[in-house]
Amino acid sequence: MADDEKTRWAIDVMTAWLDDRDDDLLRARIESYLGEPEGASALAIGLVNLSGLLLMGLETLIGKDGQEILQTIAMTVSRSSAAPE
Repeated sequence: MADDEKTRWAIDVMTAWLDDRDDDLLRARIESYLGEPEGASALAIGLVNLSGLLLMGLETLIGKDGQEILQTIAMTVSRSSAAPE
């Protein structure tokens, strides 16, 4: 499967995530992709691709490099939750 298709899967999942009124839709979209051959790895790659595209967009929009943006997000997350084990 081409990376573009994997990224389309990720866009579909995140579109369902935005519809926070319907958790069943999000679960259904994720489960449909996980049911495909190599679905878990394809969805993970798609989510990484989508994250990279969004990160590059943020770099352009706010004028900070990707590493700085990720560090800021990491600090925000670590303040609001315990570190993973």
